[in-house]
Amino acid sequence: MSKRNAQSAAAGAITAAPGMFKREDRLTAWFIGIAMVALFIGGSFGPLQKLEHVGINWYPALSQIGIGSVRIQSYYQGLTAHGVLNALVWTTFFIVGFFTYALPRRLGRPLARPRVNLIALIVMVIGLIMAAVPILMNLATVLYTFYPPMKASVFFYLGLVLVVVGSWIAGLSYYLTYWQWRRDNPGQKTPFIALAAIITMVMWQIATLGIAIEILVLIIPWILGWTAGTDPQLARTFFWFTGHPLVYFWLLPAYVSWYGMVPKQAGGKLFSEQLARLVFWLFLVLSIPVGLHHQFVDPGVPQGWKTVHAILTYALFLPSMATAFTVAASLETGGRARGGKGLLGWIPKLPWGNPSYTAQNLA
Repeated sequence: MSKRNAQSAAAGAITAAPGMFKREDRLTAWFIGIAMVALFIGGSFGPLQKLEHVGINWYPALSQIGIGSVRIQSYYQGLTAHGVLNALVWTTFFIVGFFTYALPRRLGRPLARPRVNLIALIVMVIGLIMAAVPILMNLATVLYTFYPPMKASVFFYLGLVLVVVGSWIAGLSYYLTYWQWRRDNPGQKTPFIALAAIITMVMWQIATLGIAIEILVLIIPWILGWTAGTDPQLARTFFWFTGHPLVYFWLLPAYVSWYGMVPKQAGGKLFSEQLARLVFWLFLVLSIPVGLHHQFVDPGVPQGWKTVHAILTYALFLPSMATAFTVAASLETGGRARGGKGLLGWIPKLPWGNPSYTAQNLA
């Protein structure tokens, strides 16, 4: 790669050749398409749950719809489908699709091993089907937290494992692509969006070790009768090792867009790229060891550990507030570049007519 092209790639100003990202676009369409279907189906249970709380029970009527035993028969079955599809399926598929689209473009090269991403998609779809069928058959009505001693079909747990493993495989493809870019661009600063995507996937792969251990070591042997029982307290702890960083796995792709895309849409530039990079490194360090704050009332967790996790939880205030400041400052820069004057005159000058910008700003 020439010096000029390397600098262009580092700045994220990629001019793609026609068809350069054709495979990436197809993969992105599949990942995000499945994610949106999951969001629509999972979200559709939300109004039903609200109606249940005001005394209108729709589930008897809903139970008449289906094939054989594949139907929604209870409030908690619907709540399980809602949680799994919205919190786990929609988010994971969408994020993998988003990074499949964004990372190659910011590195200025196609994915190094697109077939790896295809394998990831196939594994995740198989896992989705394996987990969804038991839910629809009322064999996995354990909510998305699936706390023991509640039991579900073993296929539900295996399906969740495959969804996670598929996301790990997609992460491997990103690492290979980044390694290839780094080899061809020694000494160049990694484009921000690429760095943020890599950090997010590293965080996710470390965080999901907790839920992998819970399912493979504690739950599945118990479900299959290989062990006499399981430890609900330990299972909860492993779940929340993943369960809280899961929130940041949802959040950081939005940060990627707020930092890497919104300032340009606003007509300005990122106020401080160095601060944005620091924020992602801080989330990597701080986001994983905070899960015990979901267990503050659990008697089996020592007070000392609860205190440590409380301190680390409050420490996450720092990257969050740094983001609020940096993004707001970037928007002000863009608004003033468009002719905004005075204390707040830059706000009306922002491109509110651009749906992409407006949606992210209101978010």
